Amino acid sequence: MADVKPRKPSAGAAKKQKHRTLPAQRDHEVAGAAHSPRRKEIEERATRALFDQAQRLDGVAASTHETGTRDTVREVVQDLLAHAEPVRATIASKILGIDEKTVRAWVKEGLLIPVRGGPRLMLEAERLYAVATLVQDLRRAGRSRNLVEAVWHRLQDRGLLENDQLADGLRQMERGEGRPWREIKAEWSSKNSELTTGD
Repeated sequence: MADVKPRKPSAGAAKKQKHRTLPAQRDHEVAGAAHSPRRKEIEERATRALFDQAQRLDGVAASTHETGTRDTVREVVQDLLAHAEPVRATIASKILGIDEKTVRAWVKEGLLIPVRGGPRLMLEAERLYAVATLVQDLRRAGRSRNLVEAVWHRLQDRGLLENDQLADGLRQMERGEGRPWREIKAEWSSKNSELTTGD
């Protein structure tokens, strides 16, 4: 039997072969395209579950009168959120109930914090949770316009309440251990007058 040499493909056939995809490659490409929406869905569910858990823990912290327990629960919530994966802007828009363009505007305003490192916009979970909670409270109160300004004011108020000295002062007042405002005001006035007369 004579050896049969394989025939060289023509230039046109070679071109067709180059652009032809094998069934296994085609299945992989289709699976990859379907994989992205599935991944977003999984990430969204995980983020919502995390935020629900944090909200339940915040509820426990708010309902307890024991300072040590309240502080511990709040630390657990902060730790959970601080170690959470960054959240896609598209998922944040669904959680906040706003469009993605508004999410990007809120990032520019400094309301949401972007996480550097990739081509797509990812947001810090801890700040997103705080903003989402405030937006939810504002909407329950019937506010749906000018949310940025209202959220900023609430974040600033929350920052004041997280100030250790102020929080300690409020706890002292709750226990009846705080100094009366008249004494503090008088002391402050005398210090101010000393400063102005000393110049």
